[in-house]
Amino acid sequence: MIRYRSDRLRALISALLESRDRLTSLAHMSFEEFIEDPHRAGSARYHLIVSAEAVVDIAHHLIAQNRWRTPETYGEAVQILEERQVISNELAQRLQGLIRLRNRLVHRYWETDDRAVFETIPEALRDIEDFIRAIGASTGLSSEA
Repeated sequence: MIRYRSDRLRALISALLESRDRLTSLAHMSFEEFIEDPHRAGSARYHLIVSAEAVVDIAHHLIAQNRWRTPETYGEAVQILEERQVISNELAQRLQGLIRLRNRLVHRYWETDDRAVFETIPEALRDIEDFIRAIGASTGLSSEA
C-alpha cells in the first residue's frame, strides 16, 4: 500500500474536486454563454491552473511520502506516478497535457484564447475524474475526499 498523510491528501483532493465542480458548471454552457461574461473565462483559466497544481501537489506528496525519486519537472512528477503504477501511461500522458496547458496559462497567457480554454474543459474534466479514481484505487482513500 502507498504511504500518504490522510489529512494532506484529503485537502489536496478536496481542492481538486472544488475546481472540477466549477469547471463542470462552465462545461454545460455554450461557447456564446461562456464568453458573454468575461469572468467565466477567467474562472475557467483559474480552475484549470488549480486543477493542474493539485494533480502535481498530489504527485509530489505521494513521491515524498514514499521516498521515490525526486522529479525535476511537473511533468516528471506525473511520470513517476506512472512508473510506480499509481496511474496508467495513457493517463500520465493526458495529465502532462493538462500541465502544459497550465504552463501556457501561467507563462504565456496572452497567447491562449478563450475558445481554446473552453474547448479544453471537457478533456480536463475527464482527466481529473480518472486521476481521482486512480489515486483512490492506489491509496484506498475515498474519491470524494
